Amino acid sequence: MNFKDLLSTDHKAIAQWLMHAFRWWMDELMTMVPPQWRDRLMRRASIAAEVTESGVIYRDEETGEALPEKPRGSVKLLMPAGHVLMREVDLPILPPSDLKRMIALDMDRLTPFRAEQVLFDTEVISRDDEKGRQKLLMGVVPRTAAQAILERARSFALHPAAIGVAQAGGNTARLNFLPGLRESDGGSGVRRRATYFWIAAAVLLAFNLFMLNYRDINATNQLRESVESQQGPVTVAMRLRDKVQKEAGRRADLLKQQKQNAPLPILEAVTPAVPDGAWVERFEWNGRTVHIRGFRKDTSNMLAKLEASPLLRNARSQSSDPRAEMAGSGSFDLAADREAGRFK
Repeated sequence: MNFKDLLSTDHKAIAQWLMHAFRWWMDELMTMVPPQWRDRLMRRASIAAEVTESGVIYRDEETGEALPEKPRGSVKLLMPAGHVLMREVDLPILPPSDLKRMIALDMDRLTPFRAEQVLFDTEVISRDDEKGRQKLLMGVVPRTAAQAILERARSFALHPAAIGVAQAGGNTARLNFLPGLRESDGGSGVRRRATYFWIAAAVLLAFNLFMLNYRDINATNQLRESVESQQGPVTVAMRLRDKVQKEAGRRADLLKQQKQNAPLPILEAVTPAVPDGAWVERFEWNGRTVHIRGFRKDTSNMLAKLEASPLLRNARSQSSDPRAEMAGSGSFDLAADREAGRFK
């Protein structure tokens, strides 16, 4: 079956598939339960009801004692033993779902009926795990008889939770023909359960979407509140960071200017250009130009020495007569510019 066929299938068939799957799953789980526990879990209603011509008689299923009035809770409807064919069969140990399919395929051999004419249920009498065999009590009832007694019970406002069979001595076998009856005609119970299942699935899906949406909205609100609560400290931190960056830039500029305007490197560059026997009357340094003035006795060329310094350039005479500087002895008045590349 492809997806298109699945979409075109009616809800009744889908509901029956779901009920089949659910019963198969429960049967598989029950096979893993110990037999003594399984008997307790599979025990039906403890109140039994017998339909007579005059009405309904309620009895305690364990003791067979008649009850004066209709009890509360679920009730098991008992069919007369004459309406039910009972026999013991020996079959392999199989899961309940596989066992029922096997009996249905072999119904015409085990009984005088065909599978579509009857309802059946089984009860385990004994098991031989070593041989892998089990003995079952099988009950078979015509569908028409089961439907008639169910309709009669409903006429007395009785809606049983199970349909079994009464045996001699007041004992009852743990057989239940009601699931097969509902499954055979796709009864209202299946549709009602399917409707409940779909409603429950829709409610759970809506609740899941609501919780997911609520969780996302709550997380977003918490994040917004956290961001808003930190907005003040973040603003202060940003302002402080800007102040620190400006102060760091100002200090870097000051260090750069201090390095460029330091007089010691200029003094070290000028000293080799001043000959022995000369003295400097005035030394000026403004960060860009050095200006020296004084007197000398020898005839050395101070301009050439200043120009040869790696820290100075554009050496020149500041006197009114440059030739006097070139002549040698006497006063001198010189200037030179700083070599900018040397201070980077």
